[in-house]
Amino acid sequence: MKTLVETSLFDLFASYINGAGPAAGELPAAYDDFVDRLAALSPEGDLVGQLRRLNYTKIELAFMRQACDGMTEGCRHILYDVFIGKTLALLDAEAEMLKEMLRHGGTSTGFKAEAVHGNGKRTSVTLTWNGTDSDLIELVAALMAAGAVGTTEGRELKIVDVIRVFEEVFHLKINALYTKRGKVFDRCTDTTPFIDSLRRSYNRMLDARLA
Repeated sequence: MKTLVETSLFDLFASYINGAGPAAGELPAAYDDFVDRLAALSPEGDLVGQLRRLNYTKIELAFMRQACDGMTEGCRHILYDVFIGKTLALLDAEAEMLKEMLRHGGTSTGFKAEAVHGNGKRTSVTLTWNGTDSDLIELVAALMAAGAVGTTEGRELKIVDVIRVFEEVFHLKINALYTKRGKVFDRCTDTTPFIDSLRRSYNRMLDARLA
């Protein structure tokens, strides 16, 4: 399969462009399915081929967006514009991750954390994340809000970019990332449960050291 257009999400986009009428209620589930499809792609193997597939898919979607831009106002539905934009951003993020892997020798091993022992010898350390997906999203959002994370190149970072790096560090994959991110940001009460628990744990540690 040279592209990723054979999915329910792209079927909805194509039907909409062809005048079948909007089915906006089906877009969130179709988008989550597309996210899961991307997450299921192996990070190993032919990275150039995977990157080519993502770029070909972006080209197909870019032409779909052009077709949407040419639709009359009466036929256009804002949710399709939103989800086409989100899908393009998702493909961009995945492509950037593959490019980083290629820059680190063609595999994900370039992202592995290392520890330095007293004799100066470096050994590989496999880190795990013991919190929930929402905890990690909340932590990354807080770090970025505080300006604690940046890039050596000085380019603009998005929360999703940083989360992808944390996924590599902790050897995990957050499925339906955009949906979970939205749920974290849309909390009405107890908006920062993980950050609050970190503060309590840190204070307990200090109290124990000073006791």
